[in-house]
Amino acid sequence: MRNNEENELYMVKQAQSLRKRDPCAAKAWIITAKTLYPAAFNVQYEAYLFERDGKNYEEAAKCFSVIATNFPNQHTELWQEINALTNALRNESENTPEQEFFVKMYKHLTPDVQHNIFMHTINHCGDDLEQCICIYILMFKKFPKSVTTHAPRLLELLAEGMTTDPDLYQRILVEDVLPMIQHKPPELPPVLACRLYTNSLEYYLRQIMDSESEPTDPWKTIFKVLMLCGQMMGWEPFLPFSKQGSQNVYWEKLVDILSASPPGSSKVLFYATTLFIYSLHGYIRNCRLRIDDADVSHVLVEGFIEWAPDGDGSEDQTMEPPKFSLTTPISPDLSNAFLHAAQCWQLLNTDQFQRDFSQLMVALPLAPWISRFLFDLAIYFGHRDEANKLMGEMTTQSSLVQSLQILSLNLMQGSMTLQGFQCILKIIGELPATNGHLLENMTLKGHRHMVFLPLTRAALVQYCTGAIISRISRQVYEPNCSDRLLGDLLVLQQLNLLNDLRLTQQIFSVIKQRKSFNLRILSTYIIGIDLIEELSHIWNSQVEDSNFELTGSPTGVSSGGPASAGAPARRIGTRGADKGARDEFKTITRQQIARCNENIITLLANFITQEQLMLAQHIFGIQPVETIEIK
Repeated sequence: MRNNEENELYMVKQAQSLRKRDPCAAKAWIITAKTLYPAAFNVQYEAYLFERDGKNYEEAAKCFSVIATNFPNQHTELWQEINALTNALRNESENTPEQEFFVKMYKHLTPDVQHNIFMHTINHCGDDLEQCICIYILMFKKFPKSVTTHAPRLLELLAEGMTTDPDLYQRILVEDVLPMIQHKPPELPPVLACRLYTNSLEYYLRQIMDSESEPTDPWKTIFKVLMLCGQMMGWEPFLPFSKQGSQNVYWEKLVDILSASPPGSSKVLFYATTLFIYSLHGYIRNCRLRIDDADVSHVLVEGFIEWAPDGDGSEDQTMEPPKFSLTTPISPDLSNAFLHAAQCWQLLNTDQFQRDFSQLMVALPLAPWISRFLFDLAIYFGHRDEANKLMGEMTTQSSLVQSLQILSLNLMQGSMTLQGFQCILKIIGELPATNGHLLENMTLKGHRHMVFLPLTRAALVQYCTGAIISRISRQVYEPNCSDRLLGDLLVLQQLNLLNDLRLTQQIFSVIKQRKSFNLRILSTYIIGIDLIEELSHIWNSQVEDSNFELTGSPTGVSSGGPASAGAPARRIGTRGADKGARDEFKTITRQQIARCNENIITLLANFITQEQLMLAQHIFGIQPVETIEIK
């Protein structure tokens, strides 16, 4: 035996010594050795090396097949070659010349040898989980039929890997493995299939949140993965994703599945969770809209309810959820997404799903979305205490948004606090650069409603103005309301004339009934033509025993600033008015009409800032003083 080994080694060394200077002689030694010792690894391996170094990939493949078939588990040298071969196959697009040789040699191996190479490699990966998974994937690419047999084990390994490096193995699962098994998904234990879906969903959600530009159709792919995992567990299929489809269709399908499923069904849990996150994403995404070439956020706030002294259109005190006002083109999409998310949230927080759903929410990267949604949900249902608590837990908000939300909570409770009024002043002081447009349907009759308010100058000033009007407008129907309150309401109503004609008519009705009325702010803040025409009519129709006074800027003095700025204002009235007073009134009205194209948003923002002390007196019931210093 020893002589045989010595002879083998002698022949191999002879071949090695002659390989470079006399390849023919070297090959003769190898052929002789193979003939005498066909079962010797050293001889067969040297024959392979001779062909490999000579770049004879076809002959090298024959020699490699002999070694791989007859000596699969015995020699380190063989595993080094197998590793080099599999590495070359994994990186075919970026191969070196040496690796290119292995790729060509592989093509000349028989299919059985090719497959055995992969299986032997998998079985000897040891603790190298990443390499084992990569070899499985490579084998599936080369032998698609092997997916049916080996996919369950690969998926188990991926689930194991996600406990140590979730980013890596989630990416491998989603980008490499799931596309391979989608046409013939294996049967999996429900726990494993649900875990894999959760990890896939987490991967896509991180992509959405980390990317400024969203991946192409992420929800189309997510719904495909949901259907695939459902097939693995034998679930009734959900609906495929469609951008054009109404979310009502998904909800109706979920209700049908729920009615036919046992309590706490995993199928309902995952279908409802997916629909919830889809609706939530649509809501959060649509809360930002492109306006005037800028990204503008929308904030859910309390709408205004038109009040009437006779009870017609009074505030609705029923427990029904509020409506959504169609204030902007995006309002329908926002409200639909929000309502569907709310429906799913309520279902998933019932006793049968709450524990499992809570665990899913911890596992998925949804905290920023969830905190925003829960706050809006509390506002929607009128849960003020819960909303205040949630606001304290939201740390990523701007001071502008926070001030707006505090103001909205004030309006929800039906009375404005000093904090709420301070929020109005903060909002006016932090107005954004984007102008935007005035909104419709901010004030409605008869029932509570919600508004998706864009953070633009126009919408914010309109909301602050509406908040002040909603708090002080009832005083118009009270006896002895002050002239100053009536005048300030007229200023504020310049944004709201068409939406609240009843209030404007009541203001003018009170003015006409008074024997004496003093409008001190005409030349500074009233530029609406309709208001000026009505004031002119009142001036011209005054009877002898009544007096209508107004304060105007002297001729030639700019009327663009507050009344106390610049030269002293002149007070003129109807009682005993001569031609000079009438001419002075005409001059003032012409001045105001000439200003009708001024920016009403800027004017009212200035009014709220400069007249804040008087407005606070109106809101909080303090007796107004004769003069107010404008700062």
